[in-house]
Amino acid sequence: MLRPVKPLNQRELEALSTKRLLAYLHRLQQCEESIELSDLQEDKSSPFGGIVFKSSDKWKTQYNLVKAVLAKRPNID
Repeated sequence: MLRPVKPLNQRELEALSTKRLLAYLHRLQQCEESIELSDLQEDKSSPFGGIVFKSSDKWKTQYNLVKAVLAKRPNID
């Protein structure tokens, strides 16, 4: 079963610890590529309240926002 990723705004992302932000990024990366490549039918994907597919504009926007917030964080060795 697909678990949608709840979209967060920039302020919410900045409030997360680096560890939690990386976990959130990992969840985004676990989304399916597209509805065409999934086992779901197109009419069944609408009940998801969050981000499910990487091909969506929401995923791309969220991914870029997470990467921008992470870029401001100090590197940990």
